Amino acid sequence: MSRIIMCCLLPLMWLSPLRGQVDERYSDRLILANGTKWSVDLRRSSPEELARSVTFTRPDGSSGSLTPDQAISFQFARSGRHYRSVAVDLPSSAASPNRAPRLRFGEVLASGDVELIKVALSTGEYDEQAADGEPYLYLLREGDIELVLRLSSIMVYERLHANPARFRNLLKFITRDCPAALALARTARFADADILRVLDAYADCDPHRSLTLDRSRLRGGVQLEHLARVFHLDIRDGDFSDRQLSAGLGYQAMARFTEGYRRLAVLASLDFVYHSFRWEGVSDVSQSMIRGNLSLGYSAVESQQYAVQLTAGLSNYNAFASGFRSFFSNNYFLLNGGANLRAGKWLLGLHYEYLPGQISRRPGNQLVTTLGYRVPL
Repeated sequence: MSRIIMCCLLPLMWLSPLRGQVDERYSDRLILANGTKWSVDLRRSSPEELARSVTFTRPDGSSGSLTPDQAISFQFARSGRHYRSVAVDLPSSAASPNRAPRLRFGEVLASGDVELIKVALSTGEYDEQAADGEPYLYLLREGDIELVLRLSSIMVYERLHANPARFRNLLKFITRDCPAALALARTARFADADILRVLDAYADCDPHRSLTLDRSRLRGGVQLEHLARVFHLDIRDGDFSDRQLSAGLGYQAMARFTEGYRRLAVLASLDFVYHSFRWEGVSDVSQSMIRGNLSLGYSAVESQQYAVQLTAGLSNYNAFASGFRSFFSNNYFLLNGGANLRAGKWLLGLHYEYLPGQISRRPGNQLVTTLGYRVPL
């Protein structure tokens, strides 16, 4: 009899931990507009998508999606990221600059006596023409005061530029009675860590002021930029005559650090390259190649109008169609070094590629000129 009981209990013992694992999947929290609380599995999506709606899966396997007028807030259990429904003034359309109140989900970065909520924006809802324009804004609240921090533009010599003075003035207004926070507000950048650092100093000025924030955000992070680009490649070796056409089209990703190491960056690119040249004055040779590059960058000069970035790395060329039959002429690595000049959303690059002791039929000295444009993804 005891054996029969044990045989019946064993499957239940195995299923009990599995049941707990299944339940953990639905540990995210969702609060509806009527106050009902649900335990769900929230879908991870882009900030722009989360601002407009949240998609989730219920424990019974059904899925749904709610907009900011249908849900008050939601929170991811694993990361602790908390979003709340807020009203912001946004353009009614890309063609109409008139602003109207719109409901959006915003991420709560700080809560307590002072609140900071970050709202991601879509194309047409922020000033894309401003240098260093960012697709988000902040709502800063203290008591009955609510301020909107956004990166605006200013016209200088008939050109639009980012104007950080406006959002800094709002930060200075909130922190006017705290010298330490006021000093930080004067030079704050339009970024999570800088603004949170100002509020953290502001909270320290008054022991009765309550503020809760994720201190890991004060260390900053990585800001990823995407660029579509074209480039011209000039082969400098004597074996290749001036009768050459070498150009490319591709994509570049740039990961920039946002805090203590903000002058450093990692650049990676993937391009299509076409070569057509006269080989040793005898025959015409063409190559269609895939070019990859991985480089480290350092911003030697930074300003609101432009920045100069020095880079060094390695380029790899792989031909998928070529007039050369040699493997080493169609697949090779070159050292790469040069500089990028940033102006607004444009990035102009000039780089030299070189490899000592190269095979005669392989380009070993190349001047690469690139022009990239930052695109939102």
